[in-house]
This record gives sequence, C-alpha cells and structure tokens, in this order.
Amino acid sequence: MSHALPKQSADDARQINALTDAVAKELRRHAAPRLDPAGMAWIEQRPESLWPLLDAAVAASTAGRRDEALVTACRWLLANQLELIRYRVERGHDWAGDMLESYQEKLVSLIRTAALPQADWLELVKLLQVAKVPIRPEMAEAMALAAADTIPAPISSPNAVPQQARVAFDLLARSAEDPFVVVEALAEIGVLLPPEARAYLTHEMGLSSHTVLREAVPLLLLDPEITVRQAAAAALEQVAVPPTFSPEMLRRTLLIRNWVPEAERDAIDRVVRKARVKGVACAQLAAAPALVVQASMLDGSGAQALILTTPGTRAGLFAGLLLKQSFGIRDTWCDLSRPRRDINRSLKDLQREMAWRTVERGFLDIVVQHYIGCGLKAGNLPQAAIVQIAEVTGAADWKDRGLDVAAETQTLFATFDPRGQSRAAIAASLKRSGDWLDRDQDMESWFEDDAAIRALVAQRPRPKPAELMQRMLEEILPARREKWAEKLLLTALWLRAAKAGTGALGRWQDCIVLAHELLAGRGLAELPAMITLAERSLSAARWGTF
Repeated sequence: MSHALPKQSADDARQINALTDAVAKELRRHAAPRLDPAGMAWIEQRPESLWPLLDAAVAASTAGRRDEALVTACRWLLANQLELIRYRVERGHDWAGDMLESYQEKLVSLIRTAALPQADWLELVKLLQVAKVPIRPEMAEAMALAAADTIPAPISSPNAVPQQARVAFDLLARSAEDPFVVVEALAEIGVLLPPEARAYLTHEMGLSSHTVLREAVPLLLLDPEITVRQAAAAALEQVAVPPTFSPEMLRRTLLIRNWVPEAERDAIDRVVRKARVKGVACAQLAAAPALVVQASMLDGSGAQALILTTPGTRAGLFAGLLLKQSFGIRDTWCDLSRPRRDINRSLKDLQREMAWRTVERGFLDIVVQHYIGCGLKAGNLPQAAIVQIAEVTGAADWKDRGLDVAAETQTLFATFDPRGQSRAAIAASLKRSGDWLDRDQDMESWFEDDAAIRALVAQRPRPKPAELMQRMLEEILPARREKWAEKLLLTALWLRAAKAGTGALGRWQDCIVLAHELLAGRGLAELPAMITLAERSLSAARWGTF
C-alpha cells in the first residue's frame, strides 16, 4: 500500500483559477477573503494544488494589468494550503515535508531567475510565517543569499543588517503608533535575517529615541529565538529608568515574566528590580469589560479555538487564540475595534465549520494558563498578541499553570454522587461515551493519524483485521492514555463551562469517567470509546487519508 501524494492534474489548475476568482470577488464585495465550504473541502483534499496555487500567485503578480484582489486571493489560498500541508507534517506524512521543502526551493529559484518582483517574492516568503511553516536554517540562508543578489546593499556578513532593513526600520519608527504593530513589522523585516541580526535590531530598539520602538522591546521577550529574547532583556535592563522605561513597559514585562522559560526569568527580574528602585510605577490594567467567550470543541488533533468579543452594536473587540495539545498556544490575534458586521460574519463562518459553545470566563483563564504551561514544556512561547489580549480582558494573573490531569480528573470524579461512582454507573457511562463517540458527527475527527499506525497497516503480509485491532489496543494506544485523558478532561471542562442555551450536550461526566478509567489502567478493549478510536485510526491509515 502506498500513501504517496497523487500527481497534479490539468483539472487542478482550472479549479484553482475558479477558486481564486471566487475569493477575489468576495474581496471586492466585502473587503475580506472567503471561500465556500465546498471550495475549502476541495483545497483540503487536494494538497498537490499547492503548485497551481503558486503558479497562479506568480501569474497574478506579474500580469500586465495587475488585479490586487486576485493577487490577495491567490496568497490567501496559498497560505491556507501551506497550513493544511503543515498539519500533515505534524501527523508524520513524509510527502508533506517534501512538499514544503520543494516550495522553499521554488522560492529560491523565483528570486534567482528574477521571475517575480522582489516585493512580491517577499510576500510569498512571509506566507511561510503565516502558515507557521518552519524554515530550515540552510533554506533561510539560501533564500537570503538569493535575495541579496537583487538588493543594492547586499548582506556582507551573517551579523550585518541589510541597508534596506535599516531604512524600513526607521520608517516604521516614524509611522507606527502601536508597539504590537512594530513587533509584527519587525518579523516581516527580519524574515530572512539570522537571529543575531534580529538580536542587534532588538538592542537598537531598546536604545532608540522613538518611544514606540522602546515600548515594543518587552514584547520581544516572547520571540521564538532565545538570542532575541536575551537581547531584549539586556536592552531593557539598560534603559529601566524613567523616562525611557514607561509604566506600561513595566506592566508588560511583569506579565511576560511568567510566560517564558524559568532560566530566563532571573534576567527579567533584574529589569523589574531596577525599574522599581529607580521609581518606575507599574501601570494598572483597565477593568475587564463585558466579554463573550466562545470556544470550539477540541478536535481529534488536539486543537481548540477561542474567540473573544465584546457586545455592542458598532465596533468591538475581536480576538482569538488557537490552542494545540502538546504544542501550547499555536496562534493569537487581537483586533480592538472590528466593525460589528465583520465580527458577525466571521463568527457565522466559523460556526459552520465546527461545534462552538459560549462558555464562562473562567474557562478562558483555565485553558490559556494550561496551554502556556504546555508550550513551555514543548519549548513554544505564545505570540506577542497574547499580551494585548491579557490587557484588554483584565487577565493580570495569567501564568504557566498547567493542569495536573490526573489530580483534576480525580477531583471531578469525586464530585459525583456515590451511586455515580458504582461499577454499574461506570459501565453505563462507558457505554454512553462509546455510543456518542461513534454516532456524533462532531466527534468524527477523534482518531489517531501518524506514521506508526500507517506502518502497522502497511505491513506485508497484511495482518488480519482482528490482529490489527489487538495490536492497536495493546501496543499503540496504551502509550497514549495520558494524551487522551487530557483531551477528555479539557472536553469535560468545555462542556461544563457552556452557558445555558448554547446546546451543551451534558456529557462532561461521561468524559470524566472515561478519563478516570484510562488513567486507572483499565484495559482498552473494555472501553467502547477506545475501540471506536482504534477502528477509525486504522480506517484512516488504510485509506490513506490526507
């Protein structure tokens, strides 16, 4: 059996032309990209459409009569496809990693052959950041060297900052009013710069006479690169006196201190001590506004989205977090003043794609802190936008407070009526969880999909179905008990936090019972839900699900 990627067909290019035209029309009408569910499903099922999408983006950028809506549509669809392919990489599909490598190689070729204006080429490079695709160091170097050939002032050494970056940096200082915008722009300027060069820029920002640049430096304590974070801490310690270190900078430094690795907190503590000794007062957070928190169901990959809005009739807050089991906080965004019609439209689109519940504020605080802790364990820090979200929602005490899954499960299980803890009640609950997992369409994504299961299914001679099930339940899934217990606990907390009238299914107790039995070591063959998970996982591997 082969799980190789199907080859690109002529129909793919025709379909891509139709989809890019459709998205461009939406942009002209509503100033926002959008694709209907059927179109998105086609994109997801055809990862090889990455190549006609790239061709379409190049063609739109080099057309004699350039259509900016079409250019944006191509890039938006390209970013979506890159993200979908990254998901496959995370599930262990080798072909997906090869595709992303080939995409980066094609980018190098485009700039070397001058097939695309440099500004448009850089936009295609930025799509890798948008899609959270890691750029291998050697590929980043190749792209930087290729770009240097087209820049009047090339990179003369790994530690040098290109002249164009300096010019853009100065323009940014004069035009930006928001330190969060500065951080976003710095990421774009530095997309092809080595960490040492970005660390230099960070140091220069800290010593800058421009207030907006200095106030962005605390946010760089969350940069993915440790060299940049260290440069930020060192620069802040240099300027931690009035008036170069503002009360807002102190507040943000204190917030972020609890979100970075412990080994880096001493340097931040020195900044805070110096600022306080020198008389810098800490700015206080505004009172938390009325907040509507909507949370998606945790899907089979362990992803959950939170959307935060403020009620009203005009513009309001529209912020979000994408949480990922075993990763931490994958993505954050914060718009302080989104038009109400755009908020309503975005929510409607999201609710068509997955199950959502309006939940209590406390759920937001619990899961965000849990995923901050998960991220630190995995070496992944949240993005700077989480600072803005914490400030606007009054979350002054978010820390890396990962849930103790076993202890929390036991605590919730102990709240059941004694009859609910009986053998008969547990057996009935396990049967119910097996039934709803098997029948509920919202739970269809709950299965395992990785290289180990695909290798099991692809063995020759092919094992019999009964043997495959036995090996899944006895060899593969037992090592994942804690993972599924965590998923069940988080699902139980989600259901429990759902507000009345939002259609909560009332299944949180069954989730806790199943998590409790998993953690107690009960045989997986005795758990109907785990049998369903095993069957689905084998089916996905057998049919080569992309």
